Amino acid sequence: MRPVRALRRAGVAFAVGGLVGAALAAGAGLSGTSAVHASTPYIDPTFNVDVQHDIVYGSAVNVDGVDVTLTLDVYTPRGDVSAKRPVFIYAHGGFFAFGDKSEGSGWGTRLAQRGYVVASINYRLSSTLVVAPVDTDREMQEITDARVDMQTAVRWMRTNATSLRIDPDRIAVGGTSAGAVTALGVAVNNDDPEVDLYPGVSSAVCTAVSYSGANDPLVVDPGDAGAIFHHGTLDTIVPFDLAVQTRDAMIASGLPVQWNEYPDEGHGLSAGAQTLANTRTIQWLADRVANAASPCSPAVGRLPRVAAARQNPIAGLPGRSAIVSLVAVDATAPGYAQLLPCGTTPGASSNLNLDRPGQTRNALAVVRFDAGGSACVFNQPRTHLVADLQGYFAPGAFDDIDDTRALDTRSGAPPAGGSQTEVHGRPNSTAVASLLVTATTAPGYVQVLPCGSAPGASSNLNIDGAGETRAGLVFIRFDADGRACVFNQTATHVVVDIQGYMASTAFDDIPDTRVLDTRLGGPSTRPGDGSQTVLTGRPNGTAVVSLVATATTAPGYVQVLPCGATPGAASNLNVDAAGATVSGLAFVHFDGAGTACVFTQSAAQLVADVQGYLADGAFDDVADVRLLDTRRR
Repeated sequence: MRPVRALRRAGVAFAVGGLVGAALAAGAGLSGTSAVHASTPYIDPTFNVDVQHDIVYGSAVNVDGVDVTLTLDVYTPRGDVSAKRPVFIYAHGGFFAFGDKSEGSGWGTRLAQRGYVVASINYRLSSTLVVAPVDTDREMQEITDARVDMQTAVRWMRTNATSLRIDPDRIAVGGTSAGAVTALGVAVNNDDPEVDLYPGVSSAVCTAVSYSGANDPLVVDPGDAGAIFHHGTLDTIVPFDLAVQTRDAMIASGLPVQWNEYPDEGHGLSAGAQTLANTRTIQWLADRVANAASPCSPAVGRLPRVAAARQNPIAGLPGRSAIVSLVAVDATAPGYAQLLPCGTTPGASSNLNLDRPGQTRNALAVVRFDAGGSACVFNQPRTHLVADLQGYFAPGAFDDIDDTRALDTRSGAPPAGGSQTEVHGRPNSTAVASLLVTATTAPGYVQVLPCGSAPGASSNLNIDGAGETRAGLVFIRFDADGRACVFNQTATHVVVDIQGYMASTAFDDIPDTRVLDTRLGGPSTRPGDGSQTVLTGRPNGTAVVSLVATATTAPGYVQVLPCGATPGAASNLNVDAAGATVSGLAFVHFDGAGTACVFTQSAAQLVADVQGYLADGAFDDVADVRLLDTRRR
């Protein structure tokens, strides 16, 4: 076997090689294997094994444009009467260029004897060895094709769950070397939409089994599956260090991992190490799949995140402008989301921005529904999207202009910390605008204010660290000269896009008024998990409120709602981690007593500043209506 170096390129699973060792590949895989009856399900061999060969599970086209029929062998426990048996799907090794499903006979026999249904698959192979360094799109595609084929096998198993008598919620994958790369790729693309066959069927799995495999850790997301790793410390074909990086990325994303390293072992484990690894794997599969307390790879319920660069339609009242709460959930990469007329070119502005994979961000946005009652949400990265309608502007209350860029500092040096940058609009008017900061240099805040006035009374955006991009909706009051200013506490670029103007009688743009600041009482007064904190304002009035959550203790969400109401129908802020500071605009309707409440799922300090009140009749503050949720069917 020809040694290769590690392969690594952003967003793609890498590390290739051949078979891990004879012990793993060994085993007849034929019916008639002697059985040893034991009392520990899924641990001890109990059954004889039956095998069905060359079952077609799909078709595909390789990089040369040649049609490929995908086949697998199925190993089942003879005499087993269980209606929902756990599943293991195996992929062979071989530099993504050679090998065959017959190499899975060892695991097919081993696990079918213990009560599993096992599939050993063929997948698309390269016409040449895929060796390091991988520097062509062709090789990248060949590695991805193998992963997609294994995902197709997962979906085939689920589609045939009844006839196979398997539990579609308890599926694991595994492999050796290139097969381990493939299995890890399936694990860390748990909702990947690339598989065209069996639409609507999940390719999520419980866990992956990796014998001398690795994966690019950049593609690991918190919602993916973990793995059990077996790796020799002297492995130079799939380097040990690359496997360590994969392990660490999975752990950092909160995924369950068991790490097993074998000193003085290379890419092919010795017989003794192989036996130990197999024993550990059997126990891991029993604990994480067969005997898990709850389903671990849902066949339904979790849907693929929306593919990148899609326009997702939402529906509302024809010809009306609305306020929508937009959330991007568990994005796979940095990028932006934008509400826009369906079919138009995105990128002129953004409504929310994402800094990193796995992030959840939300922001308010103005959307104008066309004459047919349609608009679209564009997502640059692959992500889930949630959109909640909060209300409609009354006809004549809001001049919904085409988005107009009023400020963009990115053509030069960013405004220095403590500076005020002018932005221009209609004199003596209140505009609704998207405010964005990017290339931040340090934690701090950004505030829209009258030019020359003292900052700090409130904030419109909050920054946690250097290198962030954040966006949110703001109301900007322009003076008689059509001027307002953006104050940035720390150096950052600033972009302002005006979305429209409020009619002069539609909005009472009062000086910002602080109505809540739980920080004043110190940590002892921080609202706790699941608490509702009262806000006060004008009775029966709808206010535009800048809401901030800081000193957060855990991931969760913040929601403004009628006091005593059940939370969870929507969110106004989303928190990714402890110690974060997040801010955003909220439309808050106060009841007849002038009260509303802020629900915090996880304990956090809260700050709320009223920016103004919408006039009676200017805004139809409807009960939140969910327009889009790609997480559910």
